Amino acid sequence: MNANTKTIMNISVLTFLLFSASSQCFPEMTIEQVSKERAKELGMEVRTKANGPNDIWVELEFKAEGKFKDFSHVSLEIREGKQLLVGYAALREKRSSSGSVVVNFMANRAFLDKITLTVVVADVPLGGSGYEVRVKDFTESEKSR
Repeated sequence: MNANTKTIMNISVLTFLLFSASSQCFPEMTIEQVSKERAKELGMEVRTKANGPNDIWVELEFKAEGKFKDFSHVSLEIREGKQLLVGYAALREKRSSSGSVVVNFMANRAFLDKITLTVVVADVPLGGSGYEVRVKDFTESEKSR
């Protein structure tokens, strides 16, 4: 092999390696927007409890079975339109002896329409499913006061 052939081969190998490294496969998650009716079908329950005149406790409970058997975590996001203001990867969960998963948090009522909880299920090797619960769809401000 002459020097030019070696150089071309080395450049070709380097180009291939750089191209391969830059085209990584990222996990893909399918997202389902969960309505009140769908939540009942899935066995999800959202409860609220007033905490003074402005704040409210929000609690999400579901069983880690069926669609949620490969449950990973519940994330919380606060968005203004499409802009992410706050993202919290995993709310602390409590598990009951009956197999239920419960997460909760407190928020100001004025921001409930910006908060989304996502139940993340790692049901496939390179991704999973996300069940989005828009908190405003599950709260009734008058009832929660």
